[in-house]
Amino acid sequence: MEKVVPHIGRWKLADLSDPAWQYLPQTPAPRLEELSISRSHDIYPASGPKILRGEFTSLQSLTLDRVGLAGSLPNFGRNLRFLAVRQLSLMDSGITYNEIHRLLLLHPNLIEVELQASQWSNPSATEPLEDVDLPNLHRFSLLDPGSNGLASIPLLQKISAPSCTSFELGIGYYTEGSLELLQALEPFFATVVTAAAKNLQLSITNDPGFVLEIGRDESRFKLSTWGLCQDLELGWVTDMLARYRSNITHLKLLTQRTPSGGTLSNLFTNLTAVTEFYVESVIFEVWRVLGRPARTTVEGGPAPWLLPALEELVIFDPLGIDCGLVISSILAREAAAAEIHVEHRPTRLKGVEYQGMPWVGDDRRWSELLGDRFVFKSLTNH
Repeated sequence: MEKVVPHIGRWKLADLSDPAWQYLPQTPAPRLEELSISRSHDIYPASGPKILRGEFTSLQSLTLDRVGLAGSLPNFGRNLRFLAVRQLSLMDSGITYNEIHRLLLLHPNLIEVELQASQWSNPSATEPLEDVDLPNLHRFSLLDPGSNGLASIPLLQKISAPSCTSFELGIGYYTEGSLELLQALEPFFATVVTAAAKNLQLSITNDPGFVLEIGRDESRFKLSTWGLCQDLELGWVTDMLARYRSNITHLKLLTQRTPSGGTLSNLFTNLTAVTEFYVESVIFEVWRVLGRPARTTVEGGPAPWLLPALEELVIFDPLGIDCGLVISSILAREAAAAEIHVEHRPTRLKGVEYQGMPWVGDDRRWSELLGDRFVFKSLTNH
């Protein structure tokens, strides 16, 4: 390393792991564009690598794995575009949101930010956070903040990222303050659905953790958690869809906990453009609300049907439940679709694919109802 150190000033890329970083003095690195520092053991804040006290006027990408951030943080220059800070072990030094806030504040031209830790410290009450303007930020992920996940709220509330089209938050077990956290996510939700204005895909799974994804192609909002209340989350999603009039054409719903009929009805009311629906058969409330018109009438006339534009239906049935309720629901929609003079009738289904146990394929009720529009796929073949 003694022979290498004098040449640091000419480096453009450095990928350092312990113990190599220990030999690096406080040396300017004006040509360095990419820097990655990682440790297999914890670096305590007081003993962070000295290279972080150098000058990095050309640095564009910085990755810190298990590296302490306490103390006077360096300014990595206005060219920094990518920042990743990862603390993946409970043995790692705790990162405070104040330290992350200072890093973001010092580097307003960031395009991608990834923050991942198994433990986070609450923001200091004596140090109010300033607003952070990140006009060029396109991708932002905050993953696994553990039991202190709610401490991220003040940070999220201070970040303005009008160009952020990819946002991901992964949180753990907690319920207190959940609504406040969801409210802090609204600006990120809004930028994603606005960027991908048409033909959005909405996926909601709860098997067993809750995962919400909405977007299209590279524009995507994702929330995953183990601790919030499903009806609260679905209620928040419903409000967001209504507020931003999102054009959802593809819907996926898989859950081990059946949402209430009212929650589903409210959600489906905002999904008038959905043409494709992938759903788990065991969610019985789905078939109850889809098999009849909505309760609200329109100017005294016939009430509209939920998911009125639905054309393609994929049913996932890993348990081999009785298909009676599903068939009754589809039968009712088919009958309503055939009533040509009814204004608010649902669209006639173009196809139904049933993924289930082999005996479902032998149920003649499907072919009698849908003919060649019905396709069966046995799950035992997968």
